[in-house]
Amino acid sequence: MVIAPFLLATAAATAVPSPPVATPPNLLLVTLDTTRADAVGAWGASDASTPVLDRLASLGVRFTTALAPAPLTLPSHATLLTGLDPPEHGIRSNGGERLDRRVPTIAAALADAGWATAAVVGSRVLDRRFGLDHGFASYDDRMPAERIGEHGYAERDARAVTDAALVWLADQPRGTPFLLWVHYYDPHAPYTPPAGFGGSGRRAAYLGEVSFVDAELGRLLRALPGGLEDTVVVVAGDHGEALGEHGEEGHGVFLYRSTLEVPLLLAGRGLPAGVVVDRPAGLRSVASTMLRLAGLPGHELARRPALPLSVPGWGTTDGEPLYAEATLPATAYGWAPLRAVVSEGLKYIEAPRPELYDLAADPAEARDLAADRPTDAARLAELLDRRPGGAVGPAPEVDPATRAALVSLGYVDGTSANDGIDPKDGIELLAGLETATKQLRSGDTAAALRRLSALAARNPANAPLQTRLGEALLASGETEAGLAAYRRAAELQPRSEFARRNLGDAMAELGRLDDARAAYREAIDISPRWAPPWLRLADLAPDPGERAAILGRAAEVGVDSLTVYLRLAEAELDANPTASLATCRRIAELDPAAAEGALCEGRARLALGDRLRAGALLRRAAVLGRGTAVGDEAARQLEAMTAADGR
Repeated sequence: MVIAPFLLATAAATAVPSPPVATPPNLLLVTLDTTRADAVGAWGASDASTPVLDRLASLGVRFTTALAPAPLTLPSHATLLTGLDPPEHGIRSNGGERLDRRVPTIAAALADAGWATAAVVGSRVLDRRFGLDHGFASYDDRMPAERIGEHGYAERDARAVTDAALVWLADQPRGTPFLLWVHYYDPHAPYTPPAGFGGSGRRAAYLGEVSFVDAELGRLLRALPGGLEDTVVVVAGDHGEALGEHGEEGHGVFLYRSTLEVPLLLAGRGLPAGVVVDRPAGLRSVASTMLRLAGLPGHELARRPALPLSVPGWGTTDGEPLYAEATLPATAYGWAPLRAVVSEGLKYIEAPRPELYDLAADPAEARDLAADRPTDAARLAELLDRRPGGAVGPAPEVDPATRAALVSLGYVDGTSANDGIDPKDGIELLAGLETATKQLRSGDTAAALRRLSALAARNPANAPLQTRLGEALLASGETEAGLAAYRRAAELQPRSEFARRNLGDAMAELGRLDDARAAYREAIDISPRWAPPWLRLADLAPDPGERAAILGRAAEVGVDSLTVYLRLAEAELDANPTASLATCRRIAELDPAAAEGALCEGRARLALGDRLRAGALLRRAAVLGRGTAVGDEAARQLEAMTAADGR
């Protein structure tokens, strides 16, 4: 890895705080999704390859113990941008709420003060419908790849994210300060790093994703106008990844260090180099700190506790107890939610069976001291009770233009139940669910149904369990019981587009097409720019004309999906090849290297009688798609066209 030259050159320049200057600094906020602290070399990961992050940490202030407020992407990012904990800003889950426009954000504060503001995010879990776009003049949440990652949210990789960020940076005039937020999603499961990153084994693959992000961060930093001398760079993980610790494979369930401790560093103008802060710090203090460094200490957001930067005259630092919560156990699985507080080296976790850990003596959180130290447990429990109560943000909105498109299709416009199960016990139920899923996939339907029925009797409010039970019941011929389980899953998660998509699939498989259409429309109403329900709705259209109308509306509301455009171009081809050609060009705009786009445009050109251009495009598709079904189809069509021309 070649480190950016300016990174090597600015250590001396940032050794002491810079004096105030007339020109405010640029601000770059980089968030590393699903990145635990010990996945980065500077935080002690001997098996990690993160030279850019390691070097950047040496040039600035590194926090050894930074804590996320939640082990989920959306709530944690809301805290980063607002300086508020989840109970205060109201974003408690992924996808269930949106940020109220009245909540101040760092982007809104800086935009009001004259900064250019932009965000480039790597997953639709941060879709603008959840409100984090507040204050950003440009909010790039396009997911043209429509890859399906954890939780089913479309994503794009670090290279595409960096490309988009560089395009925005290149358009910025010199002299106008900017805030750019860049979000990298790659370390989320499944762990599929590009060739050359990572190795064999689960942790190695995970670290490969982090290493790929590190390389792309280097490319981004090299493009910063003025480098660190003109920019404050903040890098923060949003939450970690358990990787099997405490029985959790991913994140979202528990509040242990593996999913709460994240990398956090600041470097650039006005910041000292080589400073390591051992005091626990919360992500909630990032927004206040950035506004102060930008020269806006009077803003109400900047008056909240800031990070301890070891800068002379810095003033207020964050020494308050740190709060965290996990609502996923309740919203997804119907278990008890968790809350935690960290204070004076102790962590207390509020659960049906409370837990207390001495973090210095027991960094692995293996020895629960709640019974041995009841006074400490009671003191920290009281701190939790003082925290602001359970605000919940409003449901995500659909913008008027999107809703108008949905209404043309006949669209019409909760709290989950709770079984009170301690997540420490519930995690075993998830292992049983995984076993049953494997049995179902292998064709052992009877064994899967027995296991799922027993699990559902213990945990009836578990929505994923109800979905899998519905699948097993339908496979066993128990139609009404199976549909009832699918409906129960949708009732348990009233704001879940995935639950409605699953219900629609079940209805379609049974030939109940009107019910399937209704379920898909509900999924679209919840998440208009998610491709799968649009595609399924189009599958149920009785003719190409209606299919084209449905897919055209999907494109109108911003579904940047290659598959949607391909299907739309196919539906348009016979009746309107000119429209089909225009749709094919949109595929090329999304991904110029896509063999599908060249094949699509070649077919449209052929239908329009432009055989010369059609031949060139088909040859290009055959080359780009060599060894794939797309490449084979292009070769067949080219051969057929050549044969016809030779007759």
